[in-house]
Amino acid sequence: MGVLALLLSKGLPGQSPQHFEVAVIRPTSAAPGAGTSFNVFEGGRLRITNEPVKLLIRAAFQIQNAQIAGGPAWLETDRYDIEAKTGLPEKPGPDEMSPLLRSLLTDRFNLKSHREMRESTVYALVLEKNQKGGPKLKAKAEDERTAMNTHGGDGKSQLVGTGVSMGALASYVGNRLGRTVVDKTGLSDSYDFTLEWAPDEAPDSSAPSLVTALREQLGLRLESQKGPVEVLVIDSIDRPSEN
Repeated sequence: MGVLALLLSKGLPGQSPQHFEVAVIRPTSAAPGAGTSFNVFEGGRLRITNEPVKLLIRAAFQIQNAQIAGGPAWLETDRYDIEAKTGLPEKPGPDEMSPLLRSLLTDRFNLKSHREMRESTVYALVLEKNQKGGPKLKAKAEDERTAMNTHGGDGKSQLVGTGVSMGALASYVGNRLGRTVVDKTGLSDSYDFTLEWAPDEAPDSSAPSLVTALREQLGLRLESQKGPVEVLVIDSIDRPSEN
């Protein structure tokens, strides 16, 4: 029985782990207004810098900010640096990372939640019509790691994406706009790009709005639609336990 329990706790051969081998969570050491990052590396390592807990919830359940209801205000204001090891020899994908993050939220943040369906307005990310030469995206290089890093300053925000799918970009844009965005571009590859726009707190910026930047810089646009959306309702959550 002891051997069986050990096997189940670690996961059977060929199965993805359900818990991080180790995870260190600390209040961020980044200066106010500093950039953020969520990076996954070969060797099964995760590094998150200066991100709010809402990001963990989004990644854990593969949803967008607009699909998260309830919860305390600090889910967006408190920011953390996280270093974790999955126990996998390779770089884990989103489907492998999600259960690990769900366990982290349950074990360290005492997250309790449930799901509901609600009617909502959503945006569809589509290709700009009559775009000469197609979308302004560069196909990712072979063996390039996936990363999205955000930087701010001088009245503009910048997103540098490497090896990013259109589904991931749609989620990022949705989180920035506070509206669910679904990928309907028909593009199945991953891409490199740089996107610059004026954040809401810089109305006098010479940079374009995020919606305009998508069209002008990437050859993508948003279409408004209405339909049922699955929502994750936060019943309760605590600030993280000590490492």
